[in-house]
Amino acid sequence: ISQLPDHLICQILSHLPTKEAVRTSILSTRWRNLWQLVPVLDLNGREFRLFVSFVGRFFDIHKDSCIQKLCLRISDQAGKSYLTSWIDLVTRRRIQHIDISHVFYRPEFGDIPLSLYTCDTLVHLRLSLLTMVNVEFVSLPCLKILHLEFVKYTNETTLDKLISCSPVLEDLTIAKYSEDNANVLQVRSQTLKRVDIHGWFDRHTRLVIDTPLLQFLMIQTHSIKNIDFINLGFTAKVDMDANWLTTLDPNDLSNRSMMRDFFTSISRVKSLVISYATIKVYIAVCSISNLEMLLNLLKSCPKLESLSLKLFNYKKKKKAEVMSSTVPPCLVSSLKFVKLESHELFGCGTELKVARYFLENSTILEKLTLRNDYWEENVNHIRQTLHAIPRCSSTCEVVLL
Repeated sequence: ISQLPDHLICQILSHLPTKEAVRTSILSTRWRNLWQLVPVLDLNGREFRLFVSFVGRFFDIHKDSCIQKLCLRISDQAGKSYLTSWIDLVTRRRIQHIDISHVFYRPEFGDIPLSLYTCDTLVHLRLSLLTMVNVEFVSLPCLKILHLEFVKYTNETTLDKLISCSPVLEDLTIAKYSEDNANVLQVRSQTLKRVDIHGWFDRHTRLVIDTPLLQFLMIQTHSIKNIDFINLGFTAKVDMDANWLTTLDPNDLSNRSMMRDFFTSISRVKSLVISYATIKVYIAVCSISNLEMLLNLLKSCPKLESLSLKLFNYKKKKKAEVMSSTVPPCLVSSLKFVKLESHELFGCGTELKVARYFLENSTILEKLTLRNDYWEENVNHIRQTLHAIPRCSSTCEVVLL
């Protein structure tokens, strides 16, 4: 490997943390100074005693060259005090990748300087446990990946500008900090393909999704006022763990209407994953059985191709009701894959009833998967029961996990 030219060795070293790259200097005189040519600084303050001085030395070495990546884990007040000057410096060195976070949670987050908002070479930005100050102008023409984890905003317009003024943004992750002063979280982008939003929201927070090219959406959140889908991509895959529904009042007609609008807004998705919490609360709000809720959901998604459903026995003492004979359009024309998952210790009545419904009514179903870690003793009985069910699709495969 020492016979490779310097630029290839530096390319290899750029994939290592800086501490490991420096260690290669002991291999031979050929390697002694190669780490200094690597335009990447990836350093954890907890693992490097002379953190601040080493960062300063790195910038001195690269004072006349470009820096491709800056990845810092700041663990003390000294590092935080230099943060502004470090970011100002790399934004002038054609930086492409910035990843900065605090190692420990601290009430006083470090501030992100204004220079970051107008970096015209930045492609990948990840910030964690930092504060984004108010800014009048944002221009990030090359930014494709944006990850904000427990970041504070001085006002909600800062986040709106960051998303809307990134014209090629494709991947967005927001782990929301409950005290970030953003009561309305707006994700509006004509280019976003992947959105992941999770964390603890204030109960008054409203989430707005306007992403016509979206391909994948994951939302895992608690205590949110409501979610509005204004424009959702036709091919979007939606993964919902919507525990925010537990905050709704089942006797409030406006809440019922909001839920109907919510399911209607995701009617064009091709793949849908929903958790048991969503099912449980929808039952309460609609005052119907879990199986009838599932039927209403399927009716709202006429183009659904894949469904992954987590089930549980919400009212164990209540006998499961018979599902309606009406067959939703997706079972006839689009639904190909169904996965039913349960973590109930006793019984399998609900799972078998739902499985029977799909087998008897899904015209083009290709695969039905059932999973329960407690079925080991009854697996033969369950397999025999499923085998005896008449199938609308002759090519459907049934798998037990």
